[in-house]
Amino acid sequence: MIAHSHRVLLALLAGVACGCSAAHAEDEFPPFEQVSDGFTAIAGPADGTAGLWRVWRRDRDAQLLGELPADYEGSRFYIVPTIAGGDSQTGVYSTWHPAIRQDARQHYWTRRNNLLVLMEPNLAYRTSGDAQSRAAAERVDTDRVVLSTPIVATGPNGGPVIDLDAVLLGQAGQFFGSFTAGADLRLARIESAKAFPYNVEISLSLPRRGGQIGVVHYSIGAPPRSETYEPRRADRRVGYYYTNYNDRSLHGLDEPVVRYIHRWHVEPADPTLRLSPPKRPIVYYIEHTTPIRYRRWVREGIEAWNKAFERVGIVGAIEVRQQDAATGAYMDLDPEDMRYSFLRWTNSDMGFAIGPSHAHPDTGEIYEADIVMDEAFLDSWIRDQFDATLAGTAMAGVDRETERFLAENPSWDPRFVLAAPEDRAAVLEHHRARVEGREAAGPVPPTLSPLAWSLPDPHQAHAGGLCPCMPGLAGNIDTLRTAMLVDLVPATAGDGGADAGASLLDGLPESFVGPFLRDVISHEVGHTLGLSHNWAASSVYTFQEINSEAFRGRITHSASVMDYTPANIIVEDGTLVQGDYCPIDIGPYDYWAIEYGYTRGDTSGVLDRATLPEHRFVSEEGQTGPDPHSRTFELGENSIDYAAARIAFVHRVRARLLDDVVEDGASWQRARQIYQSTLNTQLGACITASHWIGGAHFNRNVKGAEGSAPPLTPVAVDRQRRAIAFICDNAFRDEAFGLTPEILAHLGTDQWWDSNINDRQDWPVHDAVFGVQSSALTALVNPMRIGRVLDNQVRTPAGEDALSVPELLGAVRESIWSELDAPEFGAGASDRQPAISSMRRHLQGEHVRRLIELGTGLRWPGSAAGTIQSLARAELRTLLATVERASQRRLDTATLAHLADMRERITRALDAAYIRRD
Repeated sequence: MIAHSHRVLLALLAGVACGCSAAHAEDEFPPFEQVSDGFTAIAGPADGTAGLWRVWRRDRDAQLLGELPADYEGSRFYIVPTIAGGDSQTGVYSTWHPAIRQDARQHYWTRRNNLLVLMEPNLAYRTSGDAQSRAAAERVDTDRVVLSTPIVATGPNGGPVIDLDAVLLGQAGQFFGSFTAGADLRLARIESAKAFPYNVEISLSLPRRGGQIGVVHYSIGAPPRSETYEPRRADRRVGYYYTNYNDRSLHGLDEPVVRYIHRWHVEPADPTLRLSPPKRPIVYYIEHTTPIRYRRWVREGIEAWNKAFERVGIVGAIEVRQQDAATGAYMDLDPEDMRYSFLRWTNSDMGFAIGPSHAHPDTGEIYEADIVMDEAFLDSWIRDQFDATLAGTAMAGVDRETERFLAENPSWDPRFVLAAPEDRAAVLEHHRARVEGREAAGPVPPTLSPLAWSLPDPHQAHAGGLCPCMPGLAGNIDTLRTAMLVDLVPATAGDGGADAGASLLDGLPESFVGPFLRDVISHEVGHTLGLSHNWAASSVYTFQEINSEAFRGRITHSASVMDYTPANIIVEDGTLVQGDYCPIDIGPYDYWAIEYGYTRGDTSGVLDRATLPEHRFVSEEGQTGPDPHSRTFELGENSIDYAAARIAFVHRVRARLLDDVVEDGASWQRARQIYQSTLNTQLGACITASHWIGGAHFNRNVKGAEGSAPPLTPVAVDRQRRAIAFICDNAFRDEAFGLTPEILAHLGTDQWWDSNINDRQDWPVHDAVFGVQSSALTALVNPMRIGRVLDNQVRTPAGEDALSVPELLGAVRESIWSELDAPEFGAGASDRQPAISSMRRHLQGEHVRRLIELGTGLRWPGSAAGTIQSLARAELRTLLATVERASQRRLDTATLAHLADMRERITRALDAAYIRRD
């Protein structure tokens, strides 16, 4: 223990220093009764079984003692560290926080004199070869020392006793990085300590540097293994989380990496039956904290997977049991006991849903899974996090090459442009820290909040089952609430239409909230069954099919619940009908994936069906890839159709903003919040369209598979051109923002001192519009986009049409400067009604600034640097001629000054570029 007797520790250390034998040192240990004076044993499992470790606690000074089993030497166990309080990531995923360097890692203890050394085995390299190769691998791929701690006594069961709090608190940096750095350990407190047959759960609180109380939780366990479990090799055509290692004995063309999928050991009790009960079902307990009004939908979300298991001959593979405080049912079970899988319900004001599971690193067999559901997303979190949400929307799908470019050129970065001026220095610091691989100084600014946006990390997602769906969950609810206000869905249960007579849940139609909750639960259960995300699933059907009578209520509109799907709410246009708001069941991909993972025997016949459109799979790493089908919160085979529907929704909301959206007696701040929400929707539609530009459809088909296509096929050029036009129309035109003097007069704020006192009373019109326009401009012209357009030109066969970089740059220029070539340009212009509006002048100035940077030496990553530099100068020359012609007209003062400035900047830039080149 941290405050343990100095005399005991000095004696121990003296014994180590003089090289005393282990037997002699044990004689020097104080009696356990002396060491444990004032301690109380933590009760073991209620059923009387022995716990993993024996633990004693002394609350007055936060001391813990732990006795290891007598046969501890070399026995492996895991440690999962989780931040449980004092941080924005509380209770979500340990791997979300930059200070934490591990999730569930295997460890074992070994003894060195009177020290116990915590080791981490090297599981990344193994060999299945002969004795010589095994010996060579063991010599090279050695294990790692994590920490060491003295033995303080011999326990009642004959095992070594360690100062457990000295390990968990005194050496917490090994598990939590800088989260506990500078903490005052003297004020630590034991929040909870529990011992179970296979695991020990300990939570400790302590004041962090600065005084805020932090809570750290350790889950320490040694799960049992199934002797009859057979590992299954992973196949990249179907999405499972997997455990992997390098086999040193594999040579030649064989890939040296062995991968085993994560799955439960579920097998039929009678394999001779077509449908057999399982030998041992997967049992989920719904925690009693789950509100009664939601329990039906939670149960349905879990049980939906039973239909997939029936395809492999197992009926009732999953059982659901409701813990209930009123009746006492299953109240004797503890959710932290790893023998039981729980669906836990919280309300932490974070609005998340997670489905983590842990598997044996040797085989991939899942031994534990818990789902955590937080209902705070029902509070329309998105409206109160406008800057963060808008930044997250702007950055969707950005790859790491462009991320580094943006860190070096922050004026191009949406997160910098959208940040409040006082936060921009912090944004710069966090950008640089991220690309440099270090921890940033200072708090995370809102536009970089990990809960609003986090650059997808496939390794992190795979390791911890990362599921950052909160902004999308909140956005779906926000969309529904707004749709109710503009009469696109019934506002009350008594209204007419499909929801007539339906009940309400928390003020929302149960016909929306219920299936939506069921879909989220099914998604998280899918993770606990081993399934990873599948970002291609929502692109299987067309937007027209999704919103048709043939689909509504009959066919789920996503091929898998493992995608993130947006709320499907449309404005009636005469050709579509309102389809289901969200997926209504698990999809065809889900049935197929379970068949691959859980069928018995040969799986080759299952994999032969990988080429079916409904079985298409794109994993986490595909989110920044070239395929527009591999995106989250988009819908339909051609997501530009979905984007157009979102713009129609925006226009509907803005048209009714003052009359219907803000009800009598409500604050006008609601108008501001909802208008800002429509800005996010508008930008999101443009980002959705941008993914088609330079895109290429990707698949994981293998050679010779029936119906397979080449792994890469450029996106049809007509769709790319439509995407460019869509963005230009909906981001660069003043009319796209629907701002009238009447609307602007009503975008007020309440300015409560405890919440939004820093919000400007006068809504920053130009800053907000420019933020959207600048973000859209970055989406159109960035290293990733340009590079992919260039690559597609080479991929496209000679004689076939293809989008070119000059065409892209020219289309952007023509849209941003369109008024200059209009015959009526300047007619009737005055200082009160300028020929070029103030918002357009800001956009045009930004366009010229970026062209100048590109044309005069801005460091552009990749081989496209030379091409983009010469094309940028060509654009500047074309634009200079246009500006000079327009300047000859009779114009207002502001427009003339603007054009003169543009002409001078372009001229000077071109002169400087050629001087530098010469």
